[in-house]
Amino acid sequence: MLRKLLRICAGVTVAIFLLNCRRSYLLTRDAFGFDDEEDDGPAMLMDGGIVDSNDSISRQTPGITAGGFFLHQLSAKAPGCEGFCCNMGDKEVQCLDVESCAAIGSNGSNAALPRPRYALVLSHYGVPTNRLLQSIKSMRAAALAAGADILVLMMQDHADQMSYRLQRRLKKWRVKVHLVPWALPPGMIYIKKVTKYDGWCGKMDFIRLHALALEGYDAIAYYDADCEFQGDILPVLQCASQGYFLSTSGGVGENLNVGFFATRPDRRLLEAALIFARNNFSREDGWGHSGWKPRGYYYVGGECGQGFFYSLYYSRTGRSEAAKKALEAAGIWQNGVFEPAQLDRCLWNYQTSWGCRKDFDCERVRVHHKPTKERGSDRNECEKLRFREQRRKQAQEQRLQRIRNMSAQEMAAAKEGLLLRHFNGLCLRPGNGLLQLADCGDFNVRLVEADAMEEGEVFLGEFVLKLGDQCAAPSAEMAEPQLLLAPCHRIHRHLQIFRVLRATGNSEMFILQHKASSKCIHPNEGKEKPEAETPLLLHHQCDRSRRALMFQAKDNMSAVET
Repeated sequence: MLRKLLRICAGVTVAIFLLNCRRSYLLTRDAFGFDDEEDDGPAMLMDGGIVDSNDSISRQTPGITAGGFFLHQLSAKAPGCEGFCCNMGDKEVQCLDVESCAAIGSNGSNAALPRPRYALVLSHYGVPTNRLLQSIKSMRAAALAAGADILVLMMQDHADQMSYRLQRRLKKWRVKVHLVPWALPPGMIYIKKVTKYDGWCGKMDFIRLHALALEGYDAIAYYDADCEFQGDILPVLQCASQGYFLSTSGGVGENLNVGFFATRPDRRLLEAALIFARNNFSREDGWGHSGWKPRGYYYVGGECGQGFFYSLYYSRTGRSEAAKKALEAAGIWQNGVFEPAQLDRCLWNYQTSWGCRKDFDCERVRVHHKPTKERGSDRNECEKLRFREQRRKQAQEQRLQRIRNMSAQEMAAAKEGLLLRHFNGLCLRPGNGLLQLADCGDFNVRLVEADAMEEGEVFLGEFVLKLGDQCAAPSAEMAEPQLLLAPCHRIHRHLQIFRVLRATGNSEMFILQHKASSKCIHPNEGKEKPEAETPLLLHHQCDRSRRALMFQAKDNMSAVET
């Protein structure tokens, strides 16, 4: 019943549909960038989070457009993952707040300070193919937005076999080839025997160690070629420039995913790896007897870069004597040269929905790594942009079809929206300049659909809380902002949007999550049965089983609701 009511609430103007078509056009016609004739337009850089334009991107979501590709800047403060997520040594730890870290590492508007030098890094072992640049459009946009170079690490004999077409594409996208002398560290003890039925990821993983010694850059960020940039990654580079060694855990339980890392380059980091590579590996206790904690057992890629990087650079708790000796010999053991930390993988290196929150908003993903194909039966799975846009267009077409089939009375009701009431029966009305719970009167806040979106098991759509020409939005940038009503045209679109999430254990109820902050609407003091004139605010706690957070939508249109 709830889902049916929300569908009836679809907007009746085609203008919204046209604006969203503009968004689809600005994203990318070809996510792989294989069209050599297309102009990348690298000079364009537009701040869509500050400029109040008519462009649907800047009105809908804060972000920037670089090279014709949009990168969002939605807040990363709220966690995307839960459970096993960030690690340090033999412990699971809290993920680093990279935005707060970046604020310290940013030069801001101080023109006296030199502009930092950043680089985004790829690598390739073997004869290069077009797959090397499968996500180059989004990577180029991210590089433009961050003021970064793009480098690809490869060996001379492989570079010599590169096709002329690929050489042209590298030049077009301004990718610099950085030649390296080896793929496996000289003197490395463990080299797995490769058979017809059993391969090894060693060479393709260990060649990326050279990124750690790219001195001359204030920070580098390594990404696998199948990483698609959906948001701004400048905070990662700004944080890494302070000496942090950043990574994320893996999407199938690995302590570390070697498809992404960022740090301030220092040749001693590479020297430590050369020393550590003189230790052997076994499936029983890992590299140099370092073990597998906190995971506790072998994980995929453990015999390659994923186990090696974690055992060496994340052993600050003393879990690995071999790692300590290597870092000491290189002169970087706990002396401030680097500080290991991990980021929320659901935000900064998305690798399947495993371990991500059930109510996670896929539009908050900054870098999408896996899956590379269209999702299967998991409706919580986040996808590459081209698949996401296909689903958005399908939802828009379904919405238009519903509008065409509506009677005049149904269209009027849809435009007006659904009456919104709290679990205890109170309506939402303005009072003392704020949005508060109150007895229902002639004019009450209603739930109006904001955009056509694919529905899921938990996610029921995106809506605006409206009263006439006024919309609800947070009152200020603070931890628990109160909600107020203001003219819709004076509020940035992204600040008006609330996600409707199905309540647990009650199919007719839902909670309201503010999209930009990922915080949920609470009555002040969080009571299950708040009194009239109780203000509403946003809080990070979003328990879908908690009655104090539950609301319902009604489709009756009488002047006074009881």
